[in-house]
Amino acid sequence: MRKIHTSLLTIALAFSLIPVALAETEYPPYYYDSPFKDTRHGVGAGNDITFLYKKNIIGGYPDGTFRPNEAVTRAQVASMLLKALDIPLLDHPTVTFKDVSKQSIHYKALATVNEKGILRGDDGYMRAGEAMTRAQMAAVLRRAYKLKLEEEAIFIDVTPLHWAYGDISSVTKNGIAGGYRNGTFRPGNPVTRGQFSSFLTRALDDKMKLSGYATHVSQKGTVVEYKGFSYTIKGDQLIRTDLKTKKEEVVLADKDFLKKEGVKQVHVAEGFPISIKGGSLYVPYWAEVDQAGMPTRYGVWMVGNAGPGWNGIYLEEYFADESHTDTMRNVSLHGFDYYYTVEKKKREFDSSFTNIVGEDQTLILYHKDVDVFKPKKVMEFDARVLFEPLAASSPHKSKVTQNNKSVKFDTNTMYYFNKNGVYSYGLLTGQTKRLSTVLAKEMEVSLRTVEVVDLDGKKHSLKK
Repeated sequence: MRKIHTSLLTIALAFSLIPVALAETEYPPYYYDSPFKDTRHGVGAGNDITFLYKKNIIGGYPDGTFRPNEAVTRAQVASMLLKALDIPLLDHPTVTFKDVSKQSIHYKALATVNEKGILRGDDGYMRAGEAMTRAQMAAVLRRAYKLKLEEEAIFIDVTPLHWAYGDISSVTKNGIAGGYRNGTFRPGNPVTRGQFSSFLTRALDDKMKLSGYATHVSQKGTVVEYKGFSYTIKGDQLIRTDLKTKKEEVVLADKDFLKKEGVKQVHVAEGFPISIKGGSLYVPYWAEVDQAGMPTRYGVWMVGNAGPGWNGIYLEEYFADESHTDTMRNVSLHGFDYYYTVEKKKREFDSSFTNIVGEDQTLILYHKDVDVFKPKKVMEFDARVLFEPLAASSPHKSKVTQNNKSVKFDTNTMYYFNKNGVYSYGLLTGQTKRLSTVLAKEMEVSLRTVEVVDLDGKKHSLKK
């Protein structure tokens, strides 16, 4: 009994205050020692921890530590939020929990945040000692500070199907939370005491918020939309259309690109796919065309600041490894990274891009990390020899793009079909799964399903 009582007392003291002399400065930088042995100003969450400490919102442990790297529990979050929001404990709460007795030192705090709709239980359980995840943190802080749900896709591992999608988008757009460099949010990861101190500090005071956020999710298609405008290629011109007024504007044309002497290139052609991410447009193009009029090398060009203004054209002819540019296909943007495929063995039919419905070809998937110069080989897979078409009116001899109909991407998965069926490959998990044995000739990816058309023209809707 003595051990149990001592353990509860330690938890209770975890967020009680241990007096330390306070300086007059409210905001960092702080020029005096940190109030805790294991935190430092300007390192990790050190400034945020001190900021909350000075407001009597958090405290440390009896040994003078804060333990910023320990997972924060739901009971600790409840205590911090009540102090941050200046909400008094309910004197006589009526709610009951299956796992927290009314005699518990945490009961009133948990009951108060529960009745305020800030921290909810699950089927009568509050799980007071359980670590809080990043997704739960987002939901709790959004409800606590009455922020509206947001629908913008920001992270490659948080799709609109995720239960906390609107919460995560909200706390990100409001400068409370950020993601990781690879474009992920990692919603299932536990939040540490230091991290939650940073999140709470930003929610509490606008001066402490993050300065901005980056959208890591791209759109891809022959028509894409961004901030009230749509973008598509008509003929040899990139067209921007105001979605309200329907007014069209020529952003640029193929003639605007600086051509290489003695090298025929096609930068803009109707049917070329467009990807848009964070206000920049990316278009795979024909970096070299032979005398017969067939593309023999590929690149990607980019133009920034989609919307009211543009910052000019930026060419990336060696978007991939230079040795890959003769068969590069299926470019897909994910965060600051990108994926693309190349042919394992270049074959004669590729010079004419003849669709061969009943034949497969081995492709190699590559991943280009923003921090690594050389693309990394991910996997080999077989895909049907089918290509996306250019516009029927295209003047070019080749009537298809270099992109396969048999290969598609969503935010974190590649889908492909071959003579054995339809498959998915998780870009974050590295796992391959066969979705169906259907022999397909067409494929589109929606939010929840993969829509395929089989060789007989029958449509199939496959769950991801």
